[in-house]
Amino acid sequence: MNAQDVPPPGPTAFARLTCWKDLLAPYLFIFPFIVSFLALFLGPAIYALLLSFFRYAGYGKATWVGLRNYTIILNYDVFWIEMRNVLFYWIAHAIPMVILAFLLAVLVNAKVITRKNFFKPIIFVPQVVASVAAALLFQNFFGTKYGILNNLLGTQIPWLTDMDLARWAVVIVLVWRGTGYWFVICLAGLTTISNEIIEAAIVDGATAWQRLIRITIPLMHKTFLFVFVVDAIVTLRLFAEPNVLAGKPGTLAPVEMAPVINLVVENVRNAQFGLAAATGWLLFVVIAFVSWLQFRLLQRKAEER
Repeated sequence: MNAQDVPPPGPTAFARLTCWKDLLAPYLFIFPFIVSFLALFLGPAIYALLLSFFRYAGYGKATWVGLRNYTIILNYDVFWIEMRNVLFYWIAHAIPMVILAFLLAVLVNAKVITRKNFFKPIIFVPQVVASVAAALLFQNFFGTKYGILNNLLGTQIPWLTDMDLARWAVVIVLVWRGTGYWFVICLAGLTTISNEIIEAAIVDGATAWQRLIRITIPLMHKTFLFVFVVDAIVTLRLFAEPNVLAGKPGTLAPVEMAPVINLVVENVRNAQFGLAAATGWLLFVVIAFVSWLQFRLLQRKAEER
């Protein structure tokens, strides 16, 4: 037998062990997330979906009711009023907030601006403030008798008791608190735009406005898509701001400005866990549809360009 006919030696036990370690290592790192995701999100979500088909008071036997819980919620006027409220909050605050965050990011990213590290944390600070704390802050600001704004204006405008005005107060809180976060996202998006493209446009004689409209904004399409979709998800699940601003101690905000989550809370308080689960899943369907619609519209505009 020639030496060439001898088969090469197989991998040693140590080599095989090292190979298995390399294969398992990534899964070991994500294992805590998988466990928490299954235990704290997917499991409760599936349980809530099943619960939405039952009448259950939290104790005793659960009674199968099929789609009756969904029918009750869909025929309940309060659900549609509160759904209209959260859609108003989202539309009214998202556009000015994103425009403000984008313009701040453009200004801070400009070469003429110095001390960028000074402005970045200052703009981001409102996002660090908890939603309840932010609502309490603006409650003192918009107070009718002792509010800062009315004292400055010398008026007695019922900013928080007039429901139309109170809804705009919620919008202001959302814009103030959310601008800093989306400013950081827009700033990150601006860093992905190649300086060579901007310099080529300058050489071609493009003004700053033309570069912003023709180059920067189109190239920020994916960032804007992310911003609008995530902001819609967060806003449609709104709870703290309207309830703290307009609600009295121990009570929720009036229906005229209440978010949909209030209906879930009220059903839980009344031991109507099936109705609460159905409301949550209807809200999930609305969020999924709005996210899909935004994705389609923004994607179509990008294709047209």
